[in-house]
Amino acid sequence: MRFLKIALIIALASVLAVSCKMKKEMSLEDYAKIELEINLPNPDIDKVKVEEVAKKYGYTYEQYKDMFDKVAKDSKLKEKLGEMRLQDQKSGGK
Repeated sequence: MRFLKIALIIALASVLAVSCKMKKEMSLEDYAKIELEINLPNPDIDKVKVEEVAKKYGYTYEQYKDMFDKVAKDSKLKEKLGEMRLQDQKSGGK
């Protein structure tokens, strides 16, 4: 019985360690916030600034760069991003 408890505790600790290590997927909302704060046409221009701002939101430079490339290639994501910005402008103007 004691062996079973120890095995269960080790299994739970392993699962916890692995799940905490996994990177979270960047949402389009977070990307928009980061992009607005960075205000650069390309993240390669100032990697340090991009990394600092991305870190503030819990992401890495690589995650931001991947999302930047993904948005640049996907017209539906660009459209959603534009709608989000428009919504922010409308709500900010009132």
